[in-house]
Amino acid sequence: MRAVLFAMAVAGLLILAPAPAQAHDAGTTLITVAPGSEEVRLTAQIPLSRIDFAYHTELDRDPQRTVPEQQAWLTSLVADRVSLTDPDGAGWGVTVDSLAPDYLLGFNTVRVTLTATPPAGTHSALADLRWTVVNDVVYTHKVFIGENGLDGLITRRQPVARLTVVPLAATEPVSFASMLRTGFEHFREGPDHLLFLCMVALTAARRRARPVTTLRRLALLTAMFTIGHSLSLACATLGWVNPPTRWVETGIAITIGLAAVHALRPTLSTRAELAITAAFGLIHGFGFAGTLHELNLSGTEIVEPLLGFNLGLEAAQLMGLALLAVPLWIVARSSAASAALAAAAGTFATCWILQRAFLLTNPLESVAGTVLGTPERFAVALLIVAILVLMVNGIRARRPAATP
Repeated sequence: MRAVLFAMAVAGLLILAPAPAQAHDAGTTLITVAPGSEEVRLTAQIPLSRIDFAYHTELDRDPQRTVPEQQAWLTSLVADRVSLTDPDGAGWGVTVDSLAPDYLLGFNTVRVTLTATPPAGTHSALADLRWTVVNDVVYTHKVFIGENGLDGLITRRQPVARLTVVPLAATEPVSFASMLRTGFEHFREGPDHLLFLCMVALTAARRRARPVTTLRRLALLTAMFTIGHSLSLACATLGWVNPPTRWVETGIAITIGLAAVHALRPTLSTRAELAITAAFGLIHGFGFAGTLHELNLSGTEIVEPLLGFNLGLEAAQLMGLALLAVPLWIVARSSAASAALAAAAGTFATCWILQRAFLLTNPLESVAGTVLGTPERFAVALLIVAILVLMVNGIRARRPAATP
């Protein structure tokens, strides 16, 4: 317990010091695409805090003053980092029409409108959008694309998304398969959700029960987390509850810190642990809801996208737990390794809390992007720790017993 609290205190001190701006962020860039008969219009909402974070500016302090003052620089920034090409490589003409300060989902943003014109003679219904504003520096910043059935996700690892650039019928439904894929990728690109589940699994493993009992407990905890985030995801998508994004992202980080503390001394009763995990799932569900909320669906048309997105989340969640299961079980056998892992999770959580609640620079986010960027990376990191635990245990086992 003292180790986790000490690590959180150190993280708080670190985050107040100057640090490189490369990180996961609470705000995301949201792009809407409006295909026309002769051109495509794109509207992007870019959080100013993320621009400050990536390029060492101070636009978020007073957007009404700073955005007009830096309009030429912002125009050049976007123009240099946004492009469209046909599938055969022919380039589109892209112009920045306007920039203006705005406010969306709890963040000050700059609203950028662009016009893309296809090359002469093109007849393709598809185009590849390459977007590297913010995500060229900020490792796990997400760029969501979605309107009129168009959806996509751009990240640092995958800066290109394929768009349909012909007008679509307003009533065309969002496909189940596309939302399944979007849900799967959304979980994979969110290291905070995976880190929370890791702490839940570590808690279950540290109770030192029989393997069957441990698996049953983990299955129940995972089910309660799923129920919780499914309920809040549905409520947020339907527009019944829409808490500010900053509160949600900060709340997610707090759940990780609390789970890390509990992992050191898992003393809660089964009933209390299940109830708290479901409550924490509600908070994470609001974090999942941004993508579906942008589709502006209502009534029965929401059922298929919601089901596909949720199933994609569950598939990624189960895959992540499967990758972490063996190394995590080995780590849980060592009190020192478990304490170190919980302290590391608590440190990341503290940095995220201060970053998301107070928009402070996070000195550990480059580490988070490297270690927690995907479930595979996290599994490799845990596997290294597990191998070290086995090596230390082997050395101890070979030591001769002390003679009286």
